[in-house]
Amino acid sequence: MASIKKVYRGMENGAETINDNLEAINSELTSGGNVVHKTNDESIAGNKTFTGDTSVKNLNITGSIKTTTTVNFNVGNGMSIRLTKKGNFVEARFYGTMTTVEKGAEMGGSGSSWISSDFRPEVTVSLVGHLASGSESFHIDIEPTGRVVWWGASVTGTGGSPRGTAFYFLN
Repeated sequence: MASIKKVYRGMENGAETINDNLEAINSELTSGGNVVHKTNDESIAGNKTFTGDTSVKNLNITGSIKTTTTVNFNVGNGMSIRLTKKGNFVEARFYGTMTTVEKGAEMGGSGSSWISSDFRPEVTVSLVGHLASGSESFHIDIEPTGRVVWWGASVTGTGGSPRGTAFYFLN
């Protein structure tokens, strides 16, 4: 960092001190000191955090970048969903053993949860699956709130095993 001298009113050689300070700053900037320049190539060391939007042209990455997140949700009524997020794209895999649920009903029950905010779509998505123990298909809606609604045939008691893989975009 450039060595800057304090300037005060009535100082002898004040103009020269100001000039020396400006030259020290200019020298620091042109020598490539501890500053990031707007143009030309340079390396920047250390961890950086950008809090706003960033636009990059022709991005090259060396090293690894984590692009996949996987979470399991017990959405209720015996159904669980394994969600794998890759960027704005989500893969949903159904599993479990269905219990009583009515067509058009919000799924729930003991230990169940809505879909967490980082896996919620901007608009309601309908995901199609099937019951492995029979020939019935179903679909569920995942709403922007994270609520899951069953749109298969009504299930009484213990039903089939939900299976299938579906995909949706977050936005």
